[in-house]
Amino acid sequence: MKKLLTIAALAAVTGLSYGQGFITFVNGTTSKISTNGVAMGADAIGTWYYELFAAPSTQNTIGASGDPTLNGWTAVLTATNTASAGRLSGNTRSDGSVAVAGFAAGQTADFAIMGWSANLGTDWVTAHAALSAFFAQGASGLAANQFAGIATTVANDRPLVSDGQVYNGVFGSAVGLINGFSLTQGTGVVPEPSSFALAGLGAAALLIFRRRKQ
Repeated sequence: MKKLLTIAALAAVTGLSYGQGFITFVNGTTSKISTNGVAMGADAIGTWYYELFAAPSTQNTIGASGDPTLNGWTAVLTATNTASAGRLSGNTRSDGSVAVAGFAAGQTADFAIMGWSANLGTDWVTAHAALSAFFAQGASGLAANQFAGIATTVANDRPLVSDGQVYNGVFGSAVGLINGFSLTQGTGVVPEPSSFALAGLGAAALLIFRRRKQ
């Protein structure tokens, strides 16, 4: 009997330790997300999307490639803007909470966020493919009517809690939180292969010149 009780107790503890962790992903009190120099009018409602990414607490940056999914980040949820410009809400739950797969209640995780215009896709899988040029070339990789941006700050070591508890968020002005970001407008000017070749020749010539000078 004692052995059975021990097993039951261990099973209960194991179930608790692997319980799904929750966090909030909503920016409903202040407008901190904006496009650069472009007013978000009534026609912009529902045309902006944002992806929440999660990673272990040791992952404190997006990485040099700019592509979150190439640097240990996992896409968690796609959100969209509400009627209030700059704010977002894509949660299916009225309290704004999001279940973060792979992280249990009681654990901490890092969170990152990226935004883009709807003409790049309404979900992360579609948008990710369309944003490949943006990751490689920045604004010049987007058309003039396209917008995209990645928050330069990461929400570090955010505690996840069980369902129904007081949820922690990722936005804020304090250190360790995401304090807003901009969606950059595409330039519509993508460098041609010949331009890249000329740039490479110029760099090579400069290198040769510097070596001769030494």
